[in-house]
Amino acid sequence: MGYLTDQEGWLPGLVCKEPKVLRVEERFMIKELYHKGLSVSEIARQTGRDRKTVRKALQAPLEVRQRRPPRRRKIDPYVDYLERRLSEGVYNAHKLFVEIKSQGYGGGRTQVRAYVQHRRPPKAGSQATVRFETEPGHQAQVDWGHFGYLEVEGKWQRLYAFVMTLGWSRTMYLEFTTSLDTSWFLRGHQHAFEYFGGVPREVLHDNLKSAVLSRDGEGNIHWNPRYLDFALAYGFGPRACHPYRAQTKGKVESGVRYVRGNFWPGLAFSHIPDLNQQALNWLNTIANPRIHATTGEVPFSRLPYEGLQALPGVRYDTSIVAMRRVSKDCLVSYQGNYYSVPAIYAWHTLMVKETESGELLIVNGLGELVAHHRLVSGCRQRSIDPLHYDSLKPMLSDAPTTTRLPLVIVCAAPQVEVRPLSVYAALVEESHHE
Repeated sequence: MGYLTDQEGWLPGLVCKEPKVLRVEERFMIKELYHKGLSVSEIARQTGRDRKTVRKALQAPLEVRQRRPPRRRKIDPYVDYLERRLSEGVYNAHKLFVEIKSQGYGGGRTQVRAYVQHRRPPKAGSQATVRFETEPGHQAQVDWGHFGYLEVEGKWQRLYAFVMTLGWSRTMYLEFTTSLDTSWFLRGHQHAFEYFGGVPREVLHDNLKSAVLSRDGEGNIHWNPRYLDFALAYGFGPRACHPYRAQTKGKVESGVRYVRGNFWPGLAFSHIPDLNQQALNWLNTIANPRIHATTGEVPFSRLPYEGLQALPGVRYDTSIVAMRRVSKDCLVSYQGNYYSVPAIYAWHTLMVKETESGELLIVNGLGELVAHHRLVSGCRQRSIDPLHYDSLKPMLSDAPTTTRLPLVIVCAAPQVEVRPLSVYAALVEESHHE
């Protein structure tokens, strides 16, 4: 006896010839009925199968067909190279596709993407949020990323990436520095605006100290005065994210992740200028000419339609400013090295300004430039202008020519009469007689 089935279950009474081979679906059903507690006889009655056939189905694995050996793929000769790059932290499928294609790979990027997909480290879960799109030219988003440490002149310093992304076109700017102070924050803005060819109407960022000094109990922001002055000069409005709501600047945070995944892995550089030159090449050849995953368009193609504001006619002074007291030998100490000033400023307090071009300008209280030096590298080095000591020449003694610094005499030494030793001996003898 056999039983036909419909979608709801078994229909007894309809006799059919027992097929020789059980289909996978029928073997699965036999195992399921057995796990529900039905006996072999009952399963045989319901399915119309012989009890021996039911027992064989219960004892055999569900899948009995032998799988074909996997076919050789075009990507197989490059697996060792891909595994090495993955161990170095390179998980960007497009980057790996370009690399192995230059080595002769003739397949498509789909194989590379599929190979990398299951080898990526799992991402931490994040809270869902709403994507906000901005009008052309309205907003740029700014963020810092930490990229490990860099040895500079024998000292290890943190390496940071400044990233700015235009909200509408998604055009990105990238620059690396070893400082998070206000001057470098302003320079990042300045360089990004010059790269974009204009200024957005608003810049969104975190509550970092170079922009936001504090918030009061009512949420009012106390801005860094120098940042406000910079924003006024360039004509944009600063905007800080609400505390604990950093995801409101998700566009630039995605940009930082893109830098980590596409530009940074496997990178080699000799110094920061070399690193920034490579970053600029990457922006111009990969990041901004690509089709953006969200907009479906090329950022460079959308950039001319951003409608950015024009750059100001005068470049803002982003010099690093500090106050220093001049020593008695007419030297100013700055970053472990010494720079001369005119002698009339000994013991005075002056302003020093480190420019972006590597110059040190020393200014008096009236805003007048009193000394100009090139920054020197190393530690305890001296940059001396001999003209700064001209007013002291009448007071200088004959110093050895090998002296590195002019010998400065603050006041004339008192004249001492030279007497023979016999005079002192007579005085001692007289004191004994007394």
